[in-house]
This record gives sequence, structure tokens and C-alpha cells, in this order.
Amino acid sequence: RERANLSTFFLQAGWVTLILNVVAMGLGYGISTLAQLHHRSTRAITIEIGFQNVTLALLIANGPTLLNNSSMAIPAVTYGLLMFVTSGAFIALIKRYS
Repeated sequence: RERANLSTFFLQAGWVTLILNVVAMGLGYGISTLAQLHHRSTRAITIEIGFQNVTLALLIANGPTLLNNSSMAIPAVTYGLLMFVTSGAFIALIKRYS
């Protein structure tokens, strides 16, 4: 329904959601490393943080019994698309340096 507006959505919220995602993944990796977790756990935590619960955010924003406001879903949509890119980049880095 809103596919034609996707580029506009990225202009509105893309950089903010990208920064949120990268910072959250960095913090997850850093805290896991400081906690001296096994490297597999550190990687899993970092990837899991990258894949936040976008479905819940979309439900809250678009749900008829909740906010019911499609413009509130813009950050969730951009985050939902960018999370695949950032998590994929992290996985590529893991494979390259392992």
C-alpha cells in the first residue's frame, strides 16, 4: 500500500534507525565482550539485538485497537529493512575474521 513512499520513508527515518541499529549492536557486542561471554554467545547476542522485534512495533503503530496510525510505523518499517543489512554485514565480518 505504501510501497511507492518507501524512499520518502528512508529520507524521514532511515539515518536515525540505522544509527539506532548500529549503536545497539555495538553496545551488545561491547557489553557481551566485557562480560567475558563466549565468542559464540557474543555473536548471537549482537545478531539478536540487530533483529529487534519489528513485528511488535508495527502492530502497535498500525493495530486498530492500539495507535492505528500508519505514519507511526515509518521508523519500524525502515528499521525492519535495515536490520537485514546491518546484521548481514556483521555476519560477513565474523566469517571474514574467523
